[in-house]
Amino acid sequence: MNAEEIIAHLKRQYYVIIPFAISRLEVDAAIQAFFKFLNEPEDIKKHIDFTIAPQHRRGDVGYKHRNPEDHIYNDSKDFFHYNPEVFNRYPEFLDNNPAVMNFMLKAKPIWEEVYISISRMLQQLDTLFPGTHEKVFGLKKGEPLHILLRFLKYDWRQSTKYLAKPHFDAGSFTLAVAESCPGLRIGSCPENLQLVNHKEGNAIFMLASNYQKVIATNDLLPGWHDVIQLDETLVGKPFARWAMVAFIDALGVDALTRNETHRWSLESMDY
Repeated sequence: MNAEEIIAHLKRQYYVIIPFAISRLEVDAAIQAFFKFLNEPEDIKKHIDFTIAPQHRRGDVGYKHRNPEDHIYNDSKDFFHYNPEVFNRYPEFLDNNPAVMNFMLKAKPIWEEVYISISRMLQQLDTLFPGTHEKVFGLKKGEPLHILLRFLKYDWRQSTKYLAKPHFDAGSFTLAVAESCPGLRIGSCPENLQLVNHKEGNAIFMLASNYQKVIATNDLLPGWHDVIQLDETLVGKPFARWAMVAFIDALGVDALTRNETHRWSLESMDY
């Protein structure tokens, strides 16, 4: 897909479906490793904890649990942000904790495919917007790349309700890698959200809130999106949905505030 085709898709539907060379077997193996990791004691799950981007909130690496009653987003989920820098920072810990090591090893090739896919995408966009690729991949020596792979387990919520509140992502770009079932909706605002079908062998690319700090144009809109629960048969199951999503940030760029990234959902959920 060339740059003109990418831009046309982003203008028409606010996302682009791109090839993603990770098999369903590899995805399933990584998710199972993630679930086994979630069964580890709290101190083990929380041991990996650092940031690759101190200037913004999308740089945290490690495990988080979110409860609806104690968080402004009012959602319930477990997630882990993976970056291969974990192998440099926690070699002894990983060697001594096989469930964590197995999870990190299963996540690694998926993160690497995100790297390849995003690099290819930004190289194409470079033909229209010179410097795009360099703003994400122009690393200084020893600096970790600002790509995080999020593993998500959503807890059960009432059918048709939000598993993830509508929002813009805080970084530059987002790549939805895989999901257990439909539920992701993308648009530019609350009025035009559309359900997106996620097929094996593909990933879903969309612009995040500060994309203009990478792509020098005012003609595009970031992807306003949410996740809703569609399958009532998941009532009482251990989880409602899982997903893998990658967040990509330009180097040295601050994220926007939550008032910007969640502008409509923080005002009202009645739309």
